[in-house]
Amino acid sequence: PLASTSTLLEPAIVGERHYAVAEQTRRLIERYRELQEVIALLGIEELSAADRQAVARARRLIRFLTQPFSVTAQFTGRAGVSIPLEETIAGCAAIIDGEADAWDENSLYMTGTLDDARRRERQRLKEAV
Repeated sequence: PLASTSTLLEPAIVGERHYAVAEQTRRLIERYRELQEVIALLGIEELSAADRQAVARARRLIRFLTQPFSVTAQFTGRAGVSIPLEETIAGCAAIIDGEADAWDENSLYMTGTLDDARRRERQRLKEAV
């Protein structure tokens, strides 16, 4: 998400909410990438609480933004999904706001919507008991 930009990602074109969530997502992931060297050298424990939270949310966003594609189903064993834009924006906003802070990151990986991830997290918790 950081290696490319779009001249169309402007509030007047995509809307205020889409733009704001996209920018927050980009900034969180960018901050995570800036901190990766520090984490590798000193460990995540040496980060401030705010930076640890930013890293955790960025990692969850990265996983949430993965999506199983129909063309890869035969290789991954997962059916492809298509997620409406508004659901993606809502999911990213919820992760940024901390809704998934207590979730296992894998619940968000290759899942689809945030509701799908929520179901996976509930299932994971059931199986852990």
